[in-house]
Formats: sequence, C-alpha cells, structure tokens
Amino acid sequence: MTLEQLRIFVEAAHYNSFTLAADRLGLTQSAVSISIRKLEEGHNVKLFNRVGRRMVVTEAGQILLGEAERILKDVELTIKRMESYQDMGRRRAIVACSRNAYDHWMPGILARIGSKKELPDLDIVCGTAVDVAAWVMRGTADCGVSESAPGHQEFRYVGVFRDSLILCATRAWAERLRLMLPLCWNNLADCSPIIWEVGTETEVFIRDALERNGIDRRMIAHERLSLTSTAAVMSLVESGRYPALVTQSAARMLLASDELVKLGRMEIPIPYWLFAPRHREIEPLGALIAKAAAEMSNVSNTTTAPMTNGAANAGRLR
Repeated sequence: MTLEQLRIFVEAAHYNSFTLAADRLGLTQSAVSISIRKLEEGHNVKLFNRVGRRMVVTEAGQILLGEAERILKDVELTIKRMESYQDMGRRRAIVACSRNAYDHWMPGILARIGSKKELPDLDIVCGTAVDVAAWVMRGTADCGVSESAPGHQEFRYVGVFRDSLILCATRAWAERLRLMLPLCWNNLADCSPIIWEVGTETEVFIRDALERNGIDRRMIAHERLSLTSTAAVMSLVESGRYPALVTQSAARMLLASDELVKLGRMEIPIPYWLFAPRHREIEPLGALIAKAAAEMSNVSNTTTAPMTNGAANAGRLR
C-alpha cells in the first residue's frame, strides 16, 4: 500500500466516482481504476460496490478511508514541519486548530496579531480536537487551539477566548412564534425540530446542556437530518425552514445583516484553549490571541441582541 494509492482511494471515496477523482488528481480514469484494483487485490478486500452509476464505499472501505485521511494529513503536516526549517533565521510555527476555531476565529486573530517581532511566522492547520491533541503530542504541530481542554499532564494550556452556541432563525420564522409562550428550557420542544451539527466537537456541549436541563434530545432534534458541518446547518437555517443551535461566531455576519435573529438569551458557552507541551512557553502567544479575540468579540457584540419587544418578544429564551 503506497501513499499514492491512498490519495487516489480517498479522492474516489469522497466523490463516489473514479472519473471525478481522476479529474481532481489530474489522472486518467483508467489510472484510478487500476490503482484501486491493485489495492483491492493486494489485500483481498472489496473497497467499492457499484450502485447504478455510482461507486459506493464498502464497510472495509470506510475503515480504510478514516485511517487513510489521518495518514495523509499526518504526512502533509510532517512535510510542513520539515519545510518550516528552510529559513533557519525565522522558523515558521504550526498551530493546529479544531474546525470552528480554524473557520471562524484564527484567521481574524492572526490578521490582528500581524507581524509581531516577538512571534515566529505562524501557519494554521485544521483537524478534529482529537487530531489536534495528537499532532501537538507528537510534535507535528507546535501548539493547538481547541474546545477540549487537554487533561494530559504533559500539556500546559491557557484559556484564550470563548464562543457560545445560540438559538437562531430567520426573522420570518421567528415571527411565527408570536402566539407561543416565551421559550425556555422546559418548553424548548415547542419550536422543534431544531437542527445542529452532529458528530462534531460542538455537539458535545449541546448534549451536555440538554442533559443538565432534563431534555431528551430526541424530542427536539430532526428525526432524519444529521448534518455534520456548520455550512450545512447554516444553509438550512437561512432557508427559513428550521431554527438552529449554532456558534455565535458562525452566525456573526448573518446576525449583523439581520438575515438571522438570535432567539432569546439562552447561550451554551464554549471555552477555547491554547495548549502545548509543558516545556514550551505559550503565555505570550496566548495573551496576544486573547486580546485579538476580544477585539473581534467587541465588534460583534452589538449585532447579536436578542429579539425582546413586539411580536418578537414571544420568542424570548430564558
């Protein structure tokens, strides 16, 4: 099994198509087919089934896909780490971030930090919270930023910023609440189904909040939709069909433009941590990140006031 075979397999699995994978990789369709066939024959397993005109990953293929993605990402980061030593006078540092931190916080934070002389040049990479902790532990990344405070004794960590999960909807959807009693945890099911990201770091905070308030998530979750990305959730809530629990950072621009409104004052806090091996000093970087994040939050705080009067008052959450 070679890295090239893994790359070809991952692209084919992502697109469920040898033809699209070939276009993506700049190969011929036959080259992709041959690579997959050699991989299957070499290990005596079937990685794809043909269903109509689509190629569908088998159970064995799903196992390989998860590991192949991890291996390829590790190789990519190792190469980046090695190349960071090209300029011996100023090595680039690698900061691994969880998805929400990568998408909605770190680019703006790095733009505000700018070219501080006391800092190395920074590259940011993205992974799950588990990936981030593993990369920092192995030294593939210099430090990590994620929602999960690493409890490992080999890490030192500092809090750098806070996000929160809030209930959002379009204003048109919110107006339909005018005949309802003010929403609170006890009657949250009255506006179900509510959508949110499934299988990501943020869902852990949602599940904990629902459990603390004695809410069976099956009573408010959509019975069929299991959306695994912020983009998918935001797209559906923008359509006006459902309210959604989303991070305030993800909804920031839509709240500012009044395309979405925050329903009530319910918030589920999400702390973010900067962490690194104990021998690495991270407090100066943590302070700069925290200051930049506070500046970003101050800009957005005036855009997220909940609906509190008129017909909208019925949508208030306590």
